[in-house]
Amino acid sequence: MDSSSQGSMQISTTPALLQLDQLLPLLSSGPYSSSTLSLLAALCTELKLVGPELERSDKDKLDTLQTLLTKICQDRDLDLVLRLQVLEVIELRTLGWKSNEGVDNYYKERFTQFEESRRKEQERKEAKAVRSRDAGVKKIRENQSGSKSSDQEQVDEKDKIFVTVNGVKLFISSTSQELSASAKKFLENHFSNQSMALPTSKMKYTRTDLLTLASSTMAKEAPLNWDKLAKTLPTVIQRRSCSSPSPTANQVGGGDSSQSQMSKQKNTALPGNLPIIRNLGM
Repeated sequence: MDSSSQGSMQISTTPALLQLDQLLPLLSSGPYSSSTLSLLAALCTELKLVGPELERSDKDKLDTLQTLLTKICQDRDLDLVLRLQVLEVIELRTLGWKSNEGVDNYYKERFTQFEESRRKEQERKEAKAVRSRDAGVKKIRENQSGSKSSDQEQVDEKDKIFVTVNGVKLFISSTSQELSASAKKFLENHFSNQSMALPTSKMKYTRTDLLTLASSTMAKEAPLNWDKLAKTLPTVIQRRSCSSPSPTANQVGGGDSSQSQMSKQKNTALPGNLPIIRNLGM
């Protein structure tokens, strides 16, 4: 072999030797940095070209490297394509750096499969990121739209015609604004003129009780504000002299005077347990 061939061989193995010397201490223990793994992938490519020459000049270094590469192939945390490159170098050295068609085709197929899987996985991640981004944008738009709708509803409610009845808003809707205004006015007059029901007492008196009350001395005294109270009595029991300051049994209800006199003779004193209600309705 002439000197020119030796110089050419020396030049071709120098990059691989430099990478090998740099990697051996870095691969002695993990974890491995991304730069170390990138350098290892480049060394695998170089060894496929200059492996036979390094085998003759630096066999001991290749032996040390193969031990480290075997551990790397078993590390499931590393990239699958990188592990496949390392396995290819180990197998190629085992075959004496002599490749054959069967081995070459096997690794070509495997690399194609892994690259396809990697491409699909990347596309899946990108599609997921796009969906997540679109969902975020959609949610923001919905929130903005919901806020605008709420504001619009508040504005619409202010513009609506309504009548408040016992604290409840009764909305009036019509295609005619004039008709809505008329309906509002009618309803306001209707509910404002409704008479409030007077409270009713649960007390009940027998005829004897009423006669006893009528015969008492208190019954001869006019209630407070009698002039006003008399006007609230039903007309069926009113007399023209209803404004008299001292109403009697004959003036209210037209009671029987003889029976009242008899009741007065029998019992001139009120029972202690008989309730007396004055100024009812005040």
